[in-house]
Amino acid sequence: MLRWLIFFLIISFTGFGQQVIEGKVVDKETGQPVPFASIGVVGTSKGTSSNLNGQFSLAVDIPFSVKVSCVGYESLVISSVEDLRLIQLKPASIELSEIIIYRRSIDPSRVVRRALSNVSSNYDNQPFLQKFFYRHYCKDDSEYGRLIEAAVDVWKHRGYRSSQRHAGEKEEIRVTQLRRSLDKTVAAQGHEPIAIRNVLQADLVGYQVYEKGKMPSFFNDISNLRADFDRYTFTYDATTVYDGQEIYMIAYASKPDSILTTSGYVEAPSVSGMLSITTKTYAIVKMEETKTDGFNTLNTSAYYRMSDNRYYPYHFVRDGKSVFSDGTSHTYHIELMSVEIRKDPAEKFYSKEPSKTELLTIPYDSIYWNNATILKTTPLEDKIIDDLGGGESLSSQFLRYQQYEWSISDGGNHAEEKFNCYKEFSKNNRVLLLVFWDNNCDLSCILEIEQIKRLQKAYRKDLSVVMLSSDPDESRWRQVVYKYNWFADGIVNYRIGEKSQLKQLYKIKDTPTFIILDKNSKVHLTQSTEPGSLNLEEELRILFEHPGE
Repeated sequence: MLRWLIFFLIISFTGFGQQVIEGKVVDKETGQPVPFASIGVVGTSKGTSSNLNGQFSLAVDIPFSVKVSCVGYESLVISSVEDLRLIQLKPASIELSEIIIYRRSIDPSRVVRRALSNVSSNYDNQPFLQKFFYRHYCKDDSEYGRLIEAAVDVWKHRGYRSSQRHAGEKEEIRVTQLRRSLDKTVAAQGHEPIAIRNVLQADLVGYQVYEKGKMPSFFNDISNLRADFDRYTFTYDATTVYDGQEIYMIAYASKPDSILTTSGYVEAPSVSGMLSITTKTYAIVKMEETKTDGFNTLNTSAYYRMSDNRYYPYHFVRDGKSVFSDGTSHTYHIELMSVEIRKDPAEKFYSKEPSKTELLTIPYDSIYWNNATILKTTPLEDKIIDDLGGGESLSSQFLRYQQYEWSISDGGNHAEEKFNCYKEFSKNNRVLLLVFWDNNCDLSCILEIEQIKRLQKAYRKDLSVVMLSSDPDESRWRQVVYKYNWFADGIVNYRIGEKSQLKQLYKIKDTPTFIILDKNSKVHLTQSTEPGSLNLEEELRILFEHPGE
C-alpha cells in the first residue's frame, strides 16, 4: 500500500536505468499543493499527474527531463531527481476581465465556438493508443464501500477526427491490470463492475450530444454544449497562461429551464463550468463543470497537455453524489490518468469494457503494481483502504474479492460450495434471509417472495436474501428466476437440487420455508407458512436492533 511520507522521496529501482520517483508540486508563493499538474517526460508521451495533495509518482529512465505545467503557473523543466522531491511552481500573472482596457473586446461565445470547431486541428485525428491508470471508490453516506484500481488501454480508431455520442462507441477498451477491495456498498450487486466509459465521458473534446434541443440529463451523460449552444450563457473571466501560452478563461452556465412531469413542472438540471482555451489556436486545455439536479450533484474535470504538437487528455475526474428519498446518499469518485500514448498500428486491438466475469480472470501482478506509474494516493485514499480492508493490502483484498464474486456468480454450478462461501463472507456483516423453494412455487408463493424483495430493499444495508431452489431442472430454474427478476440487487440465487445437504442441515420439509441467519450465521428463526401469514419484518427489526439477542 502506497503512503506519502511528508517531504520524503522514495526511489525504487525497477529495471536497467529506470526508477519510480515520488515528489510533490506546490505553489511557490503560498506553499499550497497544486493538484492535477501535468508532469510529462520530455521527448516522450509518458507522464503522470499530481493528486489533490500535489503528490505524484512517475517511472522514468535515467537520465531524464520532466516538464511540469499547470494552468495559471509558469512551466518548469527539471532534470534532477533531487529537484523533483519538491517542485515549486511560480504563479503566472492573471489579467482580470474588468481591468483589461487596452485589448479589443473579447466575445466569450465566439471563443468557445471556435474551440469546438477547431478540435480536428488541435487534437490528434489519427488512430492512437492511450494507456491510463484508473482509480474508483464509492461510499454510502460517510462509509466507504469499495476501491478499484486498474491499468486501462483505450484505442481510438479515428482519434479526435469527430466527436462521438457515447464513450466506447468508436474506441476499444481493455483492462490489463486490476486490484480492488470487496464491494461493501448498499448497491454492491447492482454496481457496474468497472466504470471506464463513465469517466471517459468527462472528455468534452471527444464526446458531444448530436441532437439539438436535448436537455442535459444527470448521470453518465456527455456534454450538449455544441448542439445546444443557445441554451448557455458565456462570460469572459480572465486571461492567464498554460505551458507558455496565453489562455482565455471562459465561464459558462445553462439557462434556467423546467421539465413537465406528472406532478407539474420541475426545475431542469443546471450546468455551470469554466473552460481554459488557448488564445492563438483555440484549444481547450482544461474544463471544470458542475451539474446539479435537486440535491444530486456531478462534478467533472478534464485536463489536456501537448505531445508532438497535438493535445491529448492527461487527467479526467468525476465526482457524483445521489441523495435518496430516505435521506441516505451514495457518492462515487472516478479518475483516469494518462500514462503513455502510442501510435504504432500494431498496437491496435479489439475489445469493449470488460464484464464482471472477464475482470475476474485478470490475475494480480505484484511486479506491475510495485513498478508502474500510478496516481499517488492521498491520506484520505489510504484511509479508504484501511476502512475497507482493516489495513489489509489491496492485493489480498483482491484475492478475497475474486473468491467472493465466484461465490455469487452462476448459482446453477457448485451451488452448495458457493453458498457456504457466501455465508462465510457475510458473517459479522449481514443478516441472511434464506428462502427455500422449488418448481411447485405457485402464484401465492411468488407473491410471498415479492414481499421478501420489499423487505430486502427496506433493510438493504443489513440484509441479503438468498434464494435456494431444489428444482432438478436447471433450465426451468433459470427461466423462473429471470422471469420474476429474482436476480435483483441484494438477492443471491442458488440451485441446490432435490438431494441437497443444505435441506437436511436446515431440516427443510415444506416450501417455501424462510430461515433467518443472524450475523454470526446462527439460525434465528425458521418458519414455513401459508401465504399472507408470514411476518418476518418484526423479527428482522428485533435482530437489527438487538443483534446479540
